Amino acid sequence: MQRLFDILFSGAALVVLSPMFLALMVVLRLSGEGEIFFLQERIGRDGRRIKLFKFATMLKNSEHIGTGTVTLHKDPRILPIGGLLRKTKINELPQLLNIFKGDMSVIGPRPQTQRCFDAFPEKSQAVIVQVSWAVWRGINRISR
Repeated sequence: MQRLFDILFSGAALVVLSPMFLALMVVLRLSGEGEIFFLQERIGRDGRRIKLFKFATMLKNSEHIGTGTVTLHKDPRILPIGGLLRKTKINELPQLLNIFKGDMSVIGPRPQTQRCFDAFPEKSQAVIVQVSWAVWRGINRISR
C-alpha cells in the first residue's frame, strides 16, 4: 500500500512540478558549470547503494575543494542560483525521482551517506537498514 502511495504521490508531483523542473534545468545548464543534477551515493533500503538525485548547487567536484563535504555559510563553491535552491530546499525535489524508482519512500528515513552511516555503531546500522526496509515494505513494526 505504501509503495502505491509513493508511486502515485511522486508521479503526480513530478507532473505538476515538471514546468519548474524544465525551467531550472535550462538555468542550471546555462549557468555555473553546466551541471543539472548532483548524484550522491547513499545507503538505501536493505543496505543497497543508491544514487540520490539533487539539483546541482555547487561547483563540480566541490567535495575535493576547500572544506570538502562541509558547507560553510556563504561558501564560495555555491553557484549563484544554488544559494536560492538550497535556501528554499528546491534542490531536494529531484528526490521525487528516487521515490518513483523505489529507492526511497515519502514516509520513512532518508538514505544516509556512507560517512554518516559508518558513524553509527554496527548494531544501530543493522536497525537503520532494517527500518529502511520495513518502512519501504509498509510494515509498521520491526520484528526482533
